[in-house]
Amino acid sequence: MAEFGQVDLTSCDREPIHLPGSIQPHGCLITCSVSDFVVLRHSANAQDMLGQPELTLGCSLIELFGSDIVHDIRNGLTLSVTQRRPVFLLNQALGPDRHFDLAVHIVNGEVVLECEPASPTQRATKFLTQLHGMMDRVRKTTDITRLFDVVTMLMRGLLDYDRVMVYRFADDWSGKVVSEARALSLESFLGQHFPSADIPAQARELYRRSPIRMIGDVGYTPVPLIEAEGLSSLDMSLGQLRSVSPIHCEYLTNMGVRASMSISIVIDGALWGMIACHHYSPRILPIAERAVVQMFSEFFALQIIVILKTTRLQVAERTHGLIESVLRNAASVSDMPAYLRGQISRLAPLIQSDGIAIWIDNEWTGHGISAPKEVQNEFVELALRKAGTQIWQSDHLVKDHPWIAAHTAHVAGVLIIPISPQPQNYVFLFRREIVQTINWGGDPHKTYEHGPHGPRLTPRQSFAIWKEQVHERCLPWSSFDIEAAGQLRSALIEVMGVYHQQQLSERADADLRQRMLNEELNHRVKNILAVVQSLIGRPVGKDRTIEEYVEVLRGRIKALASAHDQVARSDGGGLLRTLLEAELEPYRHQPSAVVLEGDNLWLSGPALSVVALTLHELATNAAKYGALSRPTGTLTLRWFLDEDQKNWVLEWTETGGPPVTPPKGNGFGSVLLERAIPHELSGTSVREFRPEGLFIRLTFPVRHAVLVSEVAAEPVVEDMPAATAAQSERLHAAHVLLVEDQLLIAMETEQALTAYGVQHIRTVSSVYEAGQAIRERCPDVALLDFNLGKENSHEVATLLRKKGVPFLFATGYADRTMIPSEFQDVPVLRKPYSIKSIVQELLKVLPA
Repeated sequence: MAEFGQVDLTSCDREPIHLPGSIQPHGCLITCSVSDFVVLRHSANAQDMLGQPELTLGCSLIELFGSDIVHDIRNGLTLSVTQRRPVFLLNQALGPDRHFDLAVHIVNGEVVLECEPASPTQRATKFLTQLHGMMDRVRKTTDITRLFDVVTMLMRGLLDYDRVMVYRFADDWSGKVVSEARALSLESFLGQHFPSADIPAQARELYRRSPIRMIGDVGYTPVPLIEAEGLSSLDMSLGQLRSVSPIHCEYLTNMGVRASMSISIVIDGALWGMIACHHYSPRILPIAERAVVQMFSEFFALQIIVILKTTRLQVAERTHGLIESVLRNAASVSDMPAYLRGQISRLAPLIQSDGIAIWIDNEWTGHGISAPKEVQNEFVELALRKAGTQIWQSDHLVKDHPWIAAHTAHVAGVLIIPISPQPQNYVFLFRREIVQTINWGGDPHKTYEHGPHGPRLTPRQSFAIWKEQVHERCLPWSSFDIEAAGQLRSALIEVMGVYHQQQLSERADADLRQRMLNEELNHRVKNILAVVQSLIGRPVGKDRTIEEYVEVLRGRIKALASAHDQVARSDGGGLLRTLLEAELEPYRHQPSAVVLEGDNLWLSGPALSVVALTLHELATNAAKYGALSRPTGTLTLRWFLDEDQKNWVLEWTETGGPPVTPPKGNGFGSVLLERAIPHELSGTSVREFRPEGLFIRLTFPVRHAVLVSEVAAEPVVEDMPAATAAQSERLHAAHVLLVEDQLLIAMETEQALTAYGVQHIRTVSSVYEAGQAIRERCPDVALLDFNLGKENSHEVATLLRKKGVPFLFATGYADRTMIPSEFQDVPVLRKPYSIKSIVQELLKVLPA
């Protein structure tokens, strides 16, 4: 244990107060082994106090005290292990005509026996007699403030201490005296605050673990322990006689206190507060009487729990009623965000606040004293960063968020309530600044002085009231506020369930598709190059010109793009035959190369998506390694109902290709066959590597497809005839603006338009360049690629429309979803487009 003169600047925060190595002198201590009760250490006063000169290290406690007492000690140890705290054994005869009260427990495999002179029987009986009446008074008190006053009055009447206080901890571990009973000659501490430094963290932990601690005289001389060699320091966290930190003794001395007792108030396993007893002369309370005090304090803690839970239930019932009245008609509401915005004023009384706001679907709606517009985005960012999906609160917002400094008079604190399962939508409750004057029990700041041993921490000399004026804080958010916020959060999440579920479902589907596309991206990039290479190398008739070959090649590439469009548009379902024709068109090098047999079968969205991905992989492999890689090869696809009329069957049969060998590994196509069909469609897949070619049989339940009797014929775009003389003249005279960020596409389009007689073409790749070109020479017609890298041509289209210039959009997307609503009348060319279609559409919009 550190001597008083050795206490340094940081001792208070790091002192191992659970290992003092000494005890207070009003009792003695013995430890022994658990197995044979051989003495391992004892306090220096044990022999004289017990009247046992034979008590030495290594002696047997059984021989010293007798087997009956040791038997009682063993039974007490059993209860101690179960209760995890010392057990009291009262009025035990440990020496000649000497009776002691014992506190026994086990620590680190060592029996700890603390002995204090037994209290007179009549005094202990008086305590027990009064206990019943005290507990009855506490049971009948249902107001928590009144309860504190009742307890301090009863405890002072029972114990005769000069001052009894109920001391409650705040969230920052500072404390406040919430009730007091004292001698009339003493100044009052009621309502005073004490900083967290007055009770360091390690002391609070000991208070939590050990329910009662007593100092009989702060001026005592510590009694050292005599220990066998090789033993580590004794952990006295649960000790009754544990010697006290000299800093704490100085602290009490500076207050004028000579004796003290602290009884912990533990709520739900956490230190909630204390009953602090001060006496201004030495005072020792025997173990038997402390046991009664401990029982009473535990009953007091139970009554606090009852009052808190009763109050919590009342708040919950009130909150539930208010929420129910606000949301009673919410079930029939189609636009929940708009409904909640309209109900915001009715939600305000739920929790005491000065203003409320709701952030939902990226829109802010406020009521009362809400956050100014210039910091609303800051609050949203704060919610996303700090709250996420949990309730978050602050009563001193400017401390860590200086951006609110100019507005603390109106918004000093905030309570943020998430109202969606994902970090997205929030309710904000605001409280204005309340300037408070806090009465501290002396200057709360640590003070230091220099002495012979250098700088050291000195407990406060004065405990006169020290006033502090607190600014930039609001009324703290209570636990009841947080619970009401939790109810509101649960209710709003529930009533918005359908709304959020729809959004989450759509997002989840998009995420799933994105993951699948990401997984196959690398594979597809390589495959698409191989497919294009295959298409370029596939022979055409010897009698065709190079121009005809290029036109055929363009058609094949366009068919390949159409197949990809089928996948992109699969959400609503589609015809199996249409999908197959689009996917296999690039490989029809002969009329007999691909054979399709089956009725008009309409696939659901999920089925079409899975089948499209699977067939694309099969077609790619067939073109590279299978039947479609040779002019003589044939691919036959048949689909039909099985014999039980429960499953659709799709058979893929290749013949006339190169010799078939099973692959050495599983590619993406194999994974789709083995996992996607069974997982997504509850179907089956069989793959056979036959000598004549690959055979695959896919089956899936009938619920995923339906036969349709008639199919609307797809419009056939006839080849555009050669331009007339009048049309050629219009093309020849027209000034065309081409906005395209891909150089190769731009060069090909320029070359093709030039071939059709267009002589004035201005090509640009950005919105800025397009604006410059329009200002320099307004075009007669324009072709705009809508997506230009990180920007789009919306601004260019708006400018052209103001000038009355007709234009076309070009996009690689499969539909018009990317085109703004104000341009829905503008024709859209889907990439890859043919030059004939470009010229045809230009002539439609080009003025005569």
